[in-house]
Amino acid sequence: MATLCIDNTIKKTRKGLSTIYYPGHLALESILDALAADGEVIKASKKARVRRVGDFIIKESSFAGGGGPLKHTFQRSRYRRAWFAAHHLQKNGVLVPEPVAFVERGGLGLITGNAMISGFLTGQRNVEEFLRVLIVQKAGPDTIHSFLGGLAHAINQFSACGAHHGDLSGKNVFTAEGRRFTFIDLDDVTLETEIDEEKTLKNHVQLYDSFCDVLSDSIMVPFMEKLLPPGADMRVWMPRVRSAQKTRREAVEERWNREGKTGSAG
Repeated sequence: MATLCIDNTIKKTRKGLSTIYYPGHLALESILDALAADGEVIKASKKARVRRVGDFIIKESSFAGGGGPLKHTFQRSRYRRAWFAAHHLQKNGVLVPEPVAFVERGGLGLITGNAMISGFLTGQRNVEEFLRVLIVQKAGPDTIHSFLGGLAHAINQFSACGAHHGDLSGKNVFTAEGRRFTFIDLDDVTLETEIDEEKTLKNHVQLYDSFCDVLSDSIMVPFMEKLLPPGADMRVWMPRVRSAQKTRREAVEERWNREGKTGSAG
């Protein structure tokens, strides 16, 4: 099993029931203070709670009604994905939130929970929101093509280093100015030597679903073509993407109807 001390710059410290992995240039006290603070809750679910504390974003797993320790202990590699992915992507020139620390709680071989602490993306918004601002500002086709071209380049760089994002929707890619792109939600990232066609198709469906409500295919098709896997025929690929996106959207809307939710499913 890979060590959480990615390299010799990462320190390992035990504090109470927590084992903390963090870069040596950071003060341990600042990490401990952040973990102890309530902060601003951004998102909460049965699985995890995400909060902002100053310049940090903290994603903490839940106890999961008593089943958490078993999952965290026997599926520990799954919960460590974000930490490993952040360092791997950084090393390969892909922009991600700064990996500040990874914390595992427990003892005697039993893990009861964990927390991933990352840097807050000051001044950035997700690319779906960024695109809507461009449209409101009446940006021309050249501006939108340039924005999507930069996004396609960043996605191809992400894939080229052997990383696969399980949810590559526009909500998980952030930008400040539309030229540099940062990938978030890294616990959905796996590191693989080869990304198969079905996984690539799923990512393309997620991206198409993010933008197709506000962009026509005259803009979307050139964007998707930049992401086309080797050997694929665009005349065959795009109908597959459209069909799978329609199925995805229907499934999301059906689930939302059952749960009484409203809003855009893109």
